[in-house]
Amino acid sequence: MKYQTQQNLIDPEAPTPALEFEFEDHDDVPDLPDDTYVIGENGEIVRELGVQATAESEETSRRWAKPAAFGLVALFVVLSIWNAVYFIQGPPQPPKPTPFQAKQALYLGVMKLDAYRRVHGVVPDSLTEAGLPAAEGYAYERVNPTRYVLSFRNGGAKLEYDSSEPKERFFGSPKDMLSMGDSK
Repeated sequence: MKYQTQQNLIDPEAPTPALEFEFEDHDDVPDLPDDTYVIGENGEIVRELGVQATAESEETSRRWAKPAAFGLVALFVVLSIWNAVYFIQGPPQPPKPTPFQAKQALYLGVMKLDAYRRVHGVVPDSLTEAGLPAAEGYAYERVNPTRYVLSFRNGGAKLEYDSSEPKERFFGSPKDMLSMGDSK
């Protein structure tokens, strides 16, 4: 059977030289393994021994893989235990506010309630109507449509403000109350 090139399939009338494959006999090479392969034009022989040598060289170049894997597994275990401990403990408790910070929080709550009263003409029925969080240490009591009592306790002493009392007398000047980072 003759080998036909792609050229011959495209243009069958073009002359193509017949290609003949010649295989050399390697009877002169002693002790060839049964699974040798002939490749290339010159009939080069690849022996199984050479293939094993490359596999061994790849294995020696990856000596770092096992210690690195053990290290990563150990790191994973340590971090998993650390996360589990902190998950069980829950988030850390925030620090207790100083008396001045508690007074500032009460003052800001009073300012929100007074802003609501100016807009709507009456004090709100609840803290959430005025935009204050009920669970953040605030307690609210509506006495009548124009008067309320607001208290604040967050781990420390309870501060209570009655809206019948002037703000300046209870809190002092607004400049002192709104000073940032001041810890009187």
